[in-house]
Amino acid sequence: MTLPSFRKKYSIAVHAHRGYSAKYPENTLLAFKKAIEAGADYIELDVHESSDSHVVVIHDSSTGRVADSNLEISQSTLEEIKNLNLPENQKIPTLREVFELCQGKIGINIEIKQAGITSHINDLIQEFKMESDVIISSFLHEELVKFKRINPNLIYTTLEPTGGNIWAYMKALFHTRKFLNNTVAVGAQGTNPFYKYVTKSFCQNAHELNITVNPWTIDSPKIWAKLIKSGVDSIITNDAPGLLEYLKKYHPE
Repeated sequence: MTLPSFRKKYSIAVHAHRGYSAKYPENTLLAFKKAIEAGADYIELDVHESSDSHVVVIHDSSTGRVADSNLEISQSTLEEIKNLNLPENQKIPTLREVFELCQGKIGINIEIKQAGITSHINDLIQEFKMESDVIISSFLHEELVKFKRINPNLIYTTLEPTGGNIWAYMKALFHTRKFLNNTVAVGAQGTNPFYKYVTKSFCQNAHELNITVNPWTIDSPKIWAKLIKSGVDSIITNDAPGLLEYLKKYHPE
C-alpha cells in the first residue's frame, strides 16, 4: 500500500514540512508557494483556531516564536492575528487562504494541534472539494476518531511522541506494535513516526496491516537513503526541493 498522492513524481511521496521551511518562513503562503513550485506532493501544515472560530495555520499555540508579538491563538481574533508581522513580509495565513493557493496544485497534510476544531476544518474541505487531496494527522488521536466519524472519506495518519532521541533504535523495536496498534484503533491508514523509530521490520509490520509509514522530519540525504531502503511510503522534510532532486537522481521509480 502507498499513500494516494496528488502529484507523486517518484518512488515515495514528498511532504514539504510547513512548506519549503528550510529557506522560507514556516507555515506561510510564501513557503507553501515555493513548495508548489518545487513540485512537492504535499505541503504539511499545522492548525489552531482563533477566538472567533477561524482556522489559522501555525505550529505553536502562541505566536511569539514566529511573529513580532506574542498572542495566544485561541484567545485572539483573526484581526488581531493578522496584525502581526512575520519575516519576509508574511502574515499568519488562514486555512482558507491556503486552500485558495493550493487547490488543484498540491495535496495538503493537515496536522490538528487543537482539540474541538474538526468540524470547521471539514467544512473548508467540503467547500473547496478537496477530499481527495487532504490528509488529516494528529498526536491527538481522539480528534482523528471524531473527524473520521464526520468524514470517513479522508486519509488519516497518527502521529506519535518521540519520547526523546536516546536509544531510538531500541524504542523502535519496543514500540512498533504499540504505534501500529494505536493506528489500527483509530482506523487510520498511516502512521507518521519520528524517523529514528523506523526500521525495515517496522515498515514490513505496518504494510502487513495496510498502514503506510511516513516519518518526520528529515533533511539529510544519508537518512533519506536509509529510510527509502527500509520501505517508507513518504518522507516529511523541510527541504522538499533537495529531496525531490535526490529522488530524481537515485529513486525515480
